[in-house]
Amino acid sequence: MANSKQILQKMARNAKMLGLTVNSESQTAVVIENGANDITISYADASFSPSVVGGVDSSVSPFLGIGVSNPGKIVITCADAALSATGMKVLAMCSATANSLQVSLNSVVTEIRGHSDIIGLGQ
Repeated sequence: MANSKQILQKMARNAKMLGLTVNSESQTAVVIENGANDITISYADASFSPSVVGGVDSSVSPFLGIGVSNPGKIVITCADAALSATGMKVLAMCSATANSLQVSLNSVVTEIRGHSDIIGLGQ
């Protein structure tokens, strides 16, 4: 699995470099200031089926070959700021990764596929 803590730390650094205000930063989420509708960035681990790729014992090595290249999803959640300038900057920043994005606006979830070379790798 990807190391979500480091991925979220990178998202927070990138947001600060873009001039966005990071309200809070933890191992599970980064919250970016967006008026009354802050934007939360989190990470969803990749799910595998079967959970063990290639018949390798999962206690020893849960990944074999293609499985290790399967990143999780970056999740963007916001109550009501789909078209704000900050929301667009966050979307562009997160889209610069190879990961698929899961965007949740007003509880409506939309999937934005990641880099085209990653699509066939399971996520």
